[in-house]
Amino acid sequence: MIVAKNAKAGETVQTGGGAAPLCIIYDLRWLELSLSVDELDILSLSAGQTVALTADAVPGQSFSGVVTSVLLTGSASGGTTTYPVTVRVDQPGPLMPGMNASAKIEVGRAENALAVPAAALVRGGYLLVTDTSPSAARPAPGMQAPAGYVYVAVEPGLSDNDFLEIKSGIQETDTVAYTAPASASSGEAFFSGDEFGGLL
Repeated sequence: MIVAKNAKAGETVQTGGGAAPLCIIYDLRWLELSLSVDELDILSLSAGQTVALTADAVPGQSFSGVVTSVLLTGSASGGTTTYPVTVRVDQPGPLMPGMNASAKIEVGRAENALAVPAAALVRGGYLLVTDTSPSAARPAPGMQAPAGYVYVAVEPGLSDNDFLEIKSGIQETDTVAYTAPASASSGEAFFSGDEFGGLL
């Protein structure tokens, strides 16, 4: 598709390195999305990972893409380095060149995982459970817990920022307690099995 034309029929055009292009042609069979990824996340990315895309200009629709390149030449600004990542969208549908989009890149997958709210993890490897939970029989030494609770050591896995996979250390029947973020609850929150709720 010709998206810009810089010359009209009959006009004399220049040639050589300084000449303006006669026209700009886009191949709209696929689109590329350019991302700037923070240095804290870049090591989790590689070519071939799947990407879920949404665009404010196309509400209610999502699109899929794939990471095609992760460049090693980062740019630093304000004490933070970001790296260019390119995502290819083979079925762009109504997406158009120049539109802004948000991308979620899948860096791992865990099937049938035992998960807890990500905010429940303490000091990178502990969860607070009620003292009646089965895993409370193995309390973490040296960790002082409130009355009625104990800390247990766990092995964390993948996280989607909301929930965290727990590979070992607790059971599905344990009740995990934590202080919920102020935006979620004003009191204490509990998570047990597949149910999550707040207790004011």
